[in-house]
Amino acid sequence: MAKELANLNVRVPVRLKILLEKYVSTDMHTNISEFTREALREKLLREAPELCKQLFEEASATNE
Repeated sequence: MAKELANLNVRVPVRLKILLEKYVSTDMHTNISEFTREALREKLLREAPELCKQLFEEASATNE
């Protein structure tokens, strides 16, 4: 089953976009979207681990 994706638009300062482009071009991310998804996941796991656990359990229950 394919993952359902939602579009999320974010406005950032030009300097931040340039920094992100430079960083992404030198690491293992394919593009800024992939980097952003990973950064959001990491922040949520670090700052809201119980919420992440709850959402994971709910997702697992619906796939059974």
